[in-house]
Amino acid sequence: MTARKLSISVPPEVEETIKAAAAEEGKPVSAWLAEAAVEKAQAAAAHAAGRVAAKELIAEYEKDNGALPEESRRRARQFMMDAGLLDDDNWQTAG
Repeated sequence: MTARKLSISVPPEVEETIKAAAAEEGKPVSAWLAEAAVEKAQAAAAHAAGRVAAKELIAEYEKDNGALPEESRRRARQFMMDAGLLDDDNWQTAG
């Protein structure tokens, strides 16, 4: 794989955290950052897929049973927020 150079700017305290974490794992900073970026992107994709799946399940349920009761929607929203799958902005645009 060909490596490409990328320049980033971070506050000094973040730089120290990154360097310490890379050193702890015995990796160059660039390798550590690339791995962290891939992990972050994969987590974001998994969360997005989870939100899509949840919307599909609700739509399927409502097609067969009618509208989900408001209390159930509230509890589902709270569960997803607690699980880190949803924030207020996501909820407002997800409907």
